[in-house]
Amino acid sequence: MDVVCNYEKMLTKLRKAFDRFVVLEDDEWEKFKEVIIIRVFRKGEYFVKESETCKYVGFIDKGLFRYYYQIDGQQYTRQFFFHNNFMANYESYITNETSNAWIEALEDATVFLIPRDSLFELYTQSLNFQKLGRKVAEYLFLTVSTKYKSFLLETAEERYLDLIKNRPKVIQNIPQYMIASYLGITPEGLSRIRKRLYRNN
Repeated sequence: MDVVCNYEKMLTKLRKAFDRFVVLEDDEWEKFKEVIIIRVFRKGEYFVKESETCKYVGFIDKGLFRYYYQIDGQQYTRQFFFHNNFMANYESYITNETSNAWIEALEDATVFLIPRDSLFELYTQSLNFQKLGRKVAEYLFLTVSTKYKSFLLETAEERYLDLIKNRPKVIQNIPQYMIASYLGITPEGLSRIRKRLYRNN
């Protein structure tokens, strides 16, 4: 009974989160519930690996993930995903082609999985499902667009200050070399920024 109650509480929380994007009618929500998969990821497990196809969009109930590329043995962090974030390699998801990146759990996590084929089938049944799919796509696009724009318009120090302001959990729970990679600088460069900010404050 406790498992059932906890499951229903999680779904209720998920519905409230989705209300930010589109309010599903009760019958639509019942259909949507049928396709949702809840999965627990342990630290170090992968949501998707390079050369796999991303078959799900995830919505993080709790936990933290890193999206990165690995080139010639070097890891390049593109994004972090947090509680109440959607996550996917969306290019792989919509094209059904293999991923060129990895999405790794940095801590134990619980994720709602939305299967690609099931969501595409729901699109044919309701305009609200189409709207939900569009909102998810827009959300994932903006996470990428905002990151790329910051590289064009901001210095590394400005990007770091923005990270502290808007994503303090990054600073608290993620190794410094991963943060440096996300900012597009070396760990030594991040260390110099931190020292300079400490002196100025």
